[in-house]
Amino acid sequence: MITLLTFLGTNRYETVTYVWHGDGGERSCTTNLFPEAAHAFFAPERVLVCVTAQARGHDNFRALKERLGETLHPMDIPEGKTQAELWEIFDRIAAAVGEDEEVILDVTHAFRSLPLVVFAVASYLRRTKSVAIRHIVYGAYDARDPYRTPPEPTDRVPVFDLTSLLDLLDWLSGAEALLSRSDSALLAEKMERAQNALWRERAGGALPRRLKSVAQKLNDLSHALHLSRPRDVMRLADELLPLLDDARAELERWAKPFAVIAERVRAELEPLAYAEADRLSRENLRRQLELIRHYLKKDLIVQAMTLAREWILSLLVLRRGEGDWLDRSTREEVEKALGAAAARSRGEAVALPEWFASLPDGEKIGQLWNGLTNLRNALAHCAMSRDAPSVQTILTKARNLPDQLRALFDLLV
Repeated sequence: MITLLTFLGTNRYETVTYVWHGDGGERSCTTNLFPEAAHAFFAPERVLVCVTAQARGHDNFRALKERLGETLHPMDIPEGKTQAELWEIFDRIAAAVGEDEEVILDVTHAFRSLPLVVFAVASYLRRTKSVAIRHIVYGAYDARDPYRTPPEPTDRVPVFDLTSLLDLLDWLSGAEALLSRSDSALLAEKMERAQNALWRERAGGALPRRLKSVAQKLNDLSHALHLSRPRDVMRLADELLPLLDDARAELERWAKPFAVIAERVRAELEPLAYAEADRLSRENLRRQLELIRHYLKKDLIVQAMTLAREWILSLLVLRRGEGDWLDRSTREEVEKALGAAAARSRGEAVALPEWFASLPDGEKIGQLWNGLTNLRNALAHCAMSRDAPSVQTILTKARNLPDQLRALFDLLV
């Protein structure tokens, strides 16, 4: 069902000719009440008109009721003079629209701050009720042509489609998710939709060719980050950087909100990017250490702790100088040595392999491994024990970890 959500007040609205340019070409409607024009342009099955008690008793409402008949449904709202009343308007509009409806929002006769409430409701409905916002329209009375005072009925008033402003909110939400949590899902979806829509319309001129490639690479990188796959992260970041350069002009034209943050994204990815992600080296480990810092900056604590444990294993494989660092048996052998060192740090009489015993500050390594293992276990077991550390304890220890790992890195390689 298509619903037109509109507003009506008690002002004297002059008769003009509203003009809409849509998919079907130009359409026009001569009227003093814009909801009538919106009804003519979009043929909704239901018109919800928001009116105060004063507006409902006014001639404007009676005239609109006469013209639209049974399709018109009044919705009483307060005047919006207080914050509480604005929230009441928000709640009533949100409750009046059902799941999966198609909605056209008209803010032409909305008063005071109601257009802002409308945009907030529109964003809320899209995200919570899967409502499709087809258009947000505004009859720009002050942009009429010719501009006569008083206007004549033949004066043409353009109807603006403000839906792109709602899309901007989604773009900005996607940008925030990427920068704050390394979650690219919403931004990637917006870029893919933008390219697909432009190719469907084929309105002429240049068309985007790289938006979907950037979107897919961003999505892959985001999944690799959240699934704690450092080798994939380094490789994908290395592949994404030149893609951002190649797509710069397209981003500026068709994905402006992402273009604005592209340089910040680049700055975050450069320390992580490494083409030789499968080869164990000092540089590889340095990049992984930057990834641990990245995780902690984004409050991805579980991922940071998971990688930190594997990072120490890889560091000792490099220091030892033998064995395939991605071979399970090699890593298990190193892990066994670290377990023995951790046991010794707890006062247990445990023998250490000769190669480990020769390491500088082996006792500190054992202490670090013991603390990290306890921290990792506390996270992995979801605090399902009576002696589980508090959230604040976990956060404090996690944030101290990069400096400890850096000191170990400088000591051993």
